[in-house]
Amino acid sequence: MKDTFEGLGLSAALVEGLQKQGITQPTEIQQKMIPEILAGRDVIGRSETGSGKTLAYLLPIFEGLDMTVRGTQAIILTPTHELAAQVFRQAQLLEENSGIAAGSVLLIGAAGIGRQLEKLKAKPRIVIGSTGRILDLIRRKKIQAHLVKTIVLDEGDRLLEDGNIADVEAVIHTTLRQRQLVLLSASVGGETKARAAGLMKETAVTIEAEKGGIVPKGISHYYILSAPREKFVNLRKILAGEKPEKAMVFLNNPENIEVTVDKLCYHGIKAAGIYGQAGKLDRKNAMEGFREGRIHVLVASDIGSRGLDIEGVTHIINLDVPEEPTHYLHRAGRCGRKGTEGIAITIVTPYERKWVHKYEKAWGLHFQQKEMSYGKLVDSSKTKKDILPPRKQRAEEPHKTADVTAWEEAFFAGEETPRKKRQETPKSLKKTKQKGGGTQEETENLGFFARKAKKLAEKEANRQKNQKK
Repeated sequence: MKDTFEGLGLSAALVEGLQKQGITQPTEIQQKMIPEILAGRDVIGRSETGSGKTLAYLLPIFEGLDMTVRGTQAIILTPTHELAAQVFRQAQLLEENSGIAAGSVLLIGAAGIGRQLEKLKAKPRIVIGSTGRILDLIRRKKIQAHLVKTIVLDEGDRLLEDGNIADVEAVIHTTLRQRQLVLLSASVGGETKARAAGLMKETAVTIEAEKGGIVPKGISHYYILSAPREKFVNLRKILAGEKPEKAMVFLNNPENIEVTVDKLCYHGIKAAGIYGQAGKLDRKNAMEGFREGRIHVLVASDIGSRGLDIEGVTHIINLDVPEEPTHYLHRAGRCGRKGTEGIAITIVTPYERKWVHKYEKAWGLHFQQKEMSYGKLVDSSKTKKDILPPRKQRAEEPHKTADVTAWEEAFFAGEETPRKKRQETPKSLKKTKQKGGGTQEETENLGFFARKAKKLAEKEANRQKNQKK
């Protein structure tokens, strides 16, 4: 009877705890993974977003804890602080509802290490957090790695990327060889499997959910053709017309998030942002405000696309085209969770439209071209000619803008102002240089958000210059 939690081998206390959360039937990935993890095997698991992967490993970890031993018996590694906090909340909820005093602690790099050291004195059995901080605490001998029975790599494909795999391997190698390794993600490619194989036992099993595809079926995928400088205008039109209670907007460059949030707030939209360089408190407040409905739009880099389970997200808007097909998969997966419907809209320039075809080919999706007309999302057949004015007109009116300045357009594209345009700048603009660069008249001609963006860019340049010194 693997269609019940009792049949999967879980204790009555855990089953009762799940019932208090309103969970009575295991999902497909839970039915397949829980027995394998309870049997002590190394596991690679893949299923679509929102399919219950967190409980698929938390439940057998709770079931297998030795309550007579105080110390770390399970380590759960995540690629982002937000995902670590989400897993920690679920572990706390499971502990509270089941009455199993597992003792779990959240260890992330942005938090003060002093408080974390105090919490570790209680010898928690489950440690959840970022790889770097956990590795640091193991090396300080504050975590008893020799007691660890299970290591989980949540969003394992991200953790095994070039920039992260060295620290992950270091954590694994501090534990005993007979420990169990579990890897889960919505996307597990050949390279991820190959790297995982080098860390796992030969008896490791690979599990894939057969029901549903890689991307939840309830998501509608659209794209809107736009001129580069019209992207933010189209974003505002979508938010004004669709009026989503909860929407996530994704950008590639984290440095642009703060400016985008300011622009949205200026236009009366309740928005906040999360990105790697933001402070821990800012990220926490943004997530809590979004979950509770006080914030309607969450602007994020790809750190916000990994594993976050936020109820009520109906719209995903890609202001920047995702750089990799897997990034689109995880971004879109933030809506349409647990059988609900969602809309994923990617705003593309004529040049970027080729990426849409890449996503279609990679994940078997179908994108519909749309546009905002009279406050409604309707079918569109616009082409490049309809979006961009003739080259001659663009040459004659290089500074003409719709909603943002040309300088802002270059900033959001991550490009420098073309040298040829700088040479053709009218002499009337070549005034006395100001402190911080630019002429007085040029600075005055910039809009409020352009000046703010320029200031941020100069601040970052100065910081990098000081680091080199």
